Order: sequence, then C-alpha cells, then structure tokens
Amino acid sequence: MQQSELDFINTLRQSSRYIEQHRGKTCVIYLPGRFLLSRDSVTQFSQDVGLLYNLGLKIVLVMGASPQLDHAFSEAKIDWRLHHQFRITPTELIPLFQQTIGLLRSQLEATFSQANCQQPNPPTLVSGNWVIAQPKGVIEGIDFQHTGKLRKIRHQSISDCLDSGQVALLTPIAYSLTGEVFNLNTLEQACEIASAIEADKLMIYGSPQQLKDLPKQLSIPQLNRIMSRPANNEQARLLTQVSHTNNKVKRVHLMDQDNPSALLLELFSRDGSGTLIFSDRYHQLRDASIEDVGGILGLIEPLEQDGILVKRSRERMELEIDNFIVIERDQLIIGCAALYLNDDNMAELACLAVHPQYQGQELGSELLKAIEVKATENGANKLFLLTTHTHHWFIEHGFNLANVSVLPDKKQSLYNYQRQSKVLVKTL
Repeated sequence: MQQSELDFINTLRQSSRYIEQHRGKTCVIYLPGRFLLSRDSVTQFSQDVGLLYNLGLKIVLVMGASPQLDHAFSEAKIDWRLHHQFRITPTELIPLFQQTIGLLRSQLEATFSQANCQQPNPPTLVSGNWVIAQPKGVIEGIDFQHTGKLRKIRHQSISDCLDSGQVALLTPIAYSLTGEVFNLNTLEQACEIASAIEADKLMIYGSPQQLKDLPKQLSIPQLNRIMSRPANNEQARLLTQVSHTNNKVKRVHLMDQDNPSALLLELFSRDGSGTLIFSDRYHQLRDASIEDVGGILGLIEPLEQDGILVKRSRERMELEIDNFIVIERDQLIIGCAALYLNDDNMAELACLAVHPQYQGQELGSELLKAIEVKATENGANKLFLLTTHTHHWFIEHGFNLANVSVLPDKKQSLYNYQRQSKVLVKTL
C-alpha cells in the first residue's frame, strides 16, 4: 500500500468521530468578498459545503462583496464615501449596488451547481427576505442613507429552510418593512443570524491581519484579554463583533481566507486550521502558580500510588511549578501537565493528568495542545515523553514509539530501565 493511501486511511479514521459530532448541527459560514475573488477557492469551498451537506450539517452562508463593489464603482468612476469604515449608500447608487450583488450571487450559485454535480444529493442554495433592515441613521452629522442595520431576523423561517434540506444564502442586500433597499454589513449580519438561530458554530474567513498572532484556542477570558490589546484595528473590529455572539453561539471558528482547505481541516482534524473561540467550557487553562502546588499534588497522588506517574515531593513541585500548566474549575485543579525544555530542540511532556470525574471531556487533548504551543514558542521542534500505561492515547494524538537512544543525553543517563517506560516522540 502506498504512503498516500495510508495517509488517506489514517485521516479518514481520525475524522470519523468528528463526522458523528457534527451531524445535524447548524453552521453559519461567513464568506468575505475577498475570498470570493478566487475562482479556485470558491470551487473548492462549494465542493466542501456539498460534502458537509451530505454529512448532515445544516448550513447558512453569508456572502460579503466589498472588493467587488469597489471594482464596480471604480469602473463606473463613482467615488463611494466611507465613514468609520462603513460605506455611505446614496439612493442613486442602489441600482449598481443591486446589479453587482446579483451578479456575484449568480456566480456563486453557478459554481455550486457545477461543483456538486457528482454529489448523490447536491445542495440547493436558497435566498429570502429573512432579514428586515432599517437605516443606520445619522452619526456624527453624517447621514448613511441606504446603509442599514438589522432590525429583525425571521429566525424561524431560516430554521424552516434548513430543516427542509436547503442551504440558506444571505447577501449584503436587505429590505425594510416599507420595501426600501439597504446595504448591510455582512460580518455583523452573520454574527446576528448565528445568534438568532442559536447556531452550533459560526465559521468566519478572515484576513491575515485579522488573525495575526491569534492562538489555536481562546476562552472568553482570553478573548477579552486580547481585545484589550489587539494586534491591529482590523482584528479589534472582528473580535468585538464576534464577542457579541457568545451568549448564543458556543463555538466560533476563525479561518484563513487564503487557505481553501481551511473549512474541512477546521471541522475534521484534531488540531484544526485556525482559531477556536469557545464559551461552552466552565474551566480555565492557565500557567500554574505556587498556590496550585497543593491542588496538583492532590490530583496526581492517586496516579503516583498506582505507579502511573513518578512520585514528586512537595519541595520538588514547588521548585518546578513554573513548568506546569493547570485546568481549574470552581477553584479545583482538575488537570495538569508539565513542559521541560532541553538544549537540543527537544522538549519533554510530563505529568499529564485529568481528574477522574472530568475525564472524557477532551481535557487531556486541551492540555496537550497547550503544551505543544508552549514548546513551539520556546523553539522546540520535537516533544517526547515517557509512559508506562497510556501510550495508546498518545499514539492517537500523533506520537510515535521510539528508542531510548533518541532522548537527549541527560535524559538517557537518567532513564530507569527497571521501570521500562515507553518512549514516545512527536514532531511539532
């Protein structure tokens, strides 16, 4: 069997649990206009949405159009004014606005039809007047005219559309109760719709500037800290908008708009492709402090007694506490792990433990990911560990069995041959 075939089989096996997790879930996907500029990206995205649809996901697409509108008005030699990054939309520009959005939507629908012609059950894109708009109004003396904001979302109608087996598509165009046409901010629209229908996931394609220096995962407290010191104004606007959804949408995924494979990687791979913002966990992962020594010792003592972990004294724990991270819930330490750095770009993972009452909640995976991030940030390109009981779990998470000889020299000299620990290594 060729390596490519083995890779495919392993990937399929890894993704199987995610397929079941996502079945029947509702997902709102925001497509910025810049993403839609690439025909290849749109074709691949259309195929991927067709796959998600056939795997049982309910999908809402919200389509932006900023660069397309810029191009259309530039070609028409029309200057479209901005105020606080929002377009001012006068009445005379509405026909060209509708024409540009209509053309872009038609192109997307055509691509969907072509990309999914081989699907056993191809998805159908459906649009509707699900969003009721109202004028944005006069701000700082500036009348935004036909630039609008959301007044009401007919969320039950959207849910009915999804339940009937359709893919819902929304654009920047929305209408008021009096029939006026308005230009809406589509990122805001995507976030509000996700909240209104209580979507399981909101997936947003963002620019490199918006995603700059964001970690793989963010809890709400961590999100708030980053919002207090964002990398740039674009990131600040994105995170501020996303933060408004946290009461209703438990998981927000931020993906690179320049990576056409991001959608499937984010949903069906262990490490994802972008940044996950979650509000459905009632715990905090953080660096350990000296006050955590007692909690960590209480957590690992049963494992030490069973011979699963090497015994650590309180004195040693106090000296090495800066190497530890912990998961805390309601002032109880329910998980821990330690990272020890070496001079040869190999780092050691040690003392990974999760409280028995909280096992089965992916906390071990969360600790491992955090350790991998810290190791990479400190220049390590490989992570190793010694274990006597749990090597299967680590193999499932990307580690490979190795010989003692691969360990750093200092670690080899301390290896306990009576304990016969298995050596596992993962390339970061």
